[in-house]
Amino acid sequence: RRRSTTFCLFSTETHESEGGSDREGDAVADARRRVRAGRVGMTAAAALSVMPSRDAKIFVPTVKARRLPRRSVSRLGRMGDLAIETQGDEVEDPDDFGVERGVPFTRKRAFYRVESAQARDLAMLLASVHSDEAVAASSSSFRDADRISGGVSVLDAMSGCGVRCVRYLLQGEVSSVHANDADPNVMGTLSENLAGAHARGATGVSSVTNVDAHRLLAKCYLDDARYDIVDVDSFGSENLVSATMRCVKLGGYAYLTSTDALALCGKSPGALSANYGGARVAPNTQGVNEIGLRVFVGDAVRIGAAMGLKVTPVFSLFHPHGPVFRAMLRVEALKGDWDCGSVGHVGRCRACGDARVVDPGELGGAFCHRCDAIRAFRDDDGSIGGAMDRRSCLEVSGPMWLRPLHERSTVEKLRSKAAEKGWTGREGASAADGTKAKGQMSLEALLGSFAAESDPRLPPFHHRTDELGRSGRGLKRGIPAMKAWVEELKSRGFAACKTHVDSRGLKTNAPMEQIVDAANAVTHARDAAL
Repeated sequence: RRRSTTFCLFSTETHESEGGSDREGDAVADARRRVRAGRVGMTAAAALSVMPSRDAKIFVPTVKARRLPRRSVSRLGRMGDLAIETQGDEVEDPDDFGVERGVPFTRKRAFYRVESAQARDLAMLLASVHSDEAVAASSSSFRDADRISGGVSVLDAMSGCGVRCVRYLLQGEVSSVHANDADPNVMGTLSENLAGAHARGATGVSSVTNVDAHRLLAKCYLDDARYDIVDVDSFGSENLVSATMRCVKLGGYAYLTSTDALALCGKSPGALSANYGGARVAPNTQGVNEIGLRVFVGDAVRIGAAMGLKVTPVFSLFHPHGPVFRAMLRVEALKGDWDCGSVGHVGRCRACGDARVVDPGELGGAFCHRCDAIRAFRDDDGSIGGAMDRRSCLEVSGPMWLRPLHERSTVEKLRSKAAEKGWTGREGASAADGTKAKGQMSLEALLGSFAAESDPRLPPFHHRTDELGRSGRGLKRGIPAMKAWVEELKSRGFAACKTHVDSRGLKTNAPMEQIVDAANAVTHARDAAL
């Protein structure tokens, strides 16, 4: 921490001794009061200087170190990984209190990550939009200044400190929140934050439970308890998809999370295959973060189809901290046969960098069409040779979601709601001091990127501009500016945009030759203007 306080707690009891006086006890008591009030940080030497008597008792607190997960990174510095518990009086740590999007809360003894505030922003916008729709669909269609008639219910299965639940009540405009966490040590903090929400005017009903998420979701299913939004901010690859789907009302939403980048990015193939339906991701391939996000979404869609549910992502999010993969999924009844074409495989050529959707019949031996046309050779009799350059083999990943990661109509509603709430100013920052988390776009820019990526003409992958600029790929004057490159491709009739997943990611349905030619046209015009 940037600011640290070293303190000692002293017993105010002193022994009678020759030369001793009550003034010594008074000095000790005064020192203790000053430390407890936080007005002074005392080293051991400084503390002893106020105790001239050798017979004064020093109260040495029993110290126990325990490891905590890293909780926050902000301008104030990184939270410590080591928490110290003492049997003496507690001194409140100012880092235990925070403000997120104008909502104050405490995070004592509970997990909190400021970088996830933007993901909570998106959840609040979706909940608010869904609440509006519930009001419009309700028979009374009544809504006063403080409370919703329509009743959107939320289950937060892994609440942590509870800031998400508090924001659902105050900003998501929901009628009820069920907050749960398996850690008994955070119950006090969770209850305190919910009480604070009600004190600040939240009129929705809240309840708190201390149960393992698996048991909670199973109990909700057995009790026929359904929620409009089920939020499961899980850790690693813990797969709660099917259990979550069973607790969502038809037409409601499941907000799912994974932080196992090693698996989803192909570095841990065993965990990937076990947790995501036998999926495979080619490691180190360009655009692997989008591939991982699509595998994550595709697995949920496939599981939902097996349960007779139509699952559609209304927005999907990749954040580099962690990294973290998230998806807000609408859950509806499946009518007719499942459209299995929405889930499939993508292959990328390591030689030329091109990529394409791989037909299921090709999985036994998929080759790059572009390189095949260049490297295929003919036998003496003119027939196509049986051997091909091994570099033209595709690195195949999947199964994954092949359709847009975001739903355009829902994203536009989120953008309108963000403007209505005033969350698009000051770069859309969620933090109290107006700063953005490192590596993140502003909320306004993120929603704009979602809207651009929702174009159904775009492929389920992107190209990294630094990979396109490698020697031999065809770029003659270096890598052009992304904005000009996108505009040039659009002027040629192609769909193109910058992806939110990677600051150097270019999404377009243009063939590789057109991508390269557009880049050269932009750089030629740039150099000619100099």
